[in-house]
Formats: sequence, C-alpha cells, structure tokens
Amino acid sequence: MENWKIIMSSDATMPFEVYLAKNYLESEGIETQLQNELAAQVYSSAADEAKLLVKESDWEQGIQILTKGGYIKM
Repeated sequence: MENWKIIMSSDATMPFEVYLAKNYLESEGIETQLQNELAAQVYSSAADEAKLLVKESDWEQGIQILTKGGYIKM
C-alpha cells in the first residue's frame, strides 16, 4: 500500500480551490483523495481544512501540474 501526501489544503477564503485542483489533477491522470472534506464545509477552523492528497510517488509531478495550472505558486 502506497503512502499518501498532502499536496494542497483549503484556504478559509477559497475552499473551492481544493475541489478545482482535485479535478485538474485527475484530468492529468493523478489519483487523489480528499481528507476532512465534510468538516471543511461545516467548520472554518484550520484543523478542519479540506486537504488534497496524492500518492507519494506522484507528489512531484502533482506539484508541477498544479503550478502550471496556477493553483499553487512556487
């Protein structure tokens, strides 16, 4: 079983960005998982942010894809 790594977490002002990034990564062939998805919709504390995860082996490629797509800035 492969480990998963956080690639992005929601910002309280722009939580939908995580969902857009998830769809973008999946369209590029990167498998994703969301953590705390429902809690992030109900609560606004940092501990309850939605977190987007990718497999460790896909993390570097995922960073490149999200940077290219404008979801993260390096």
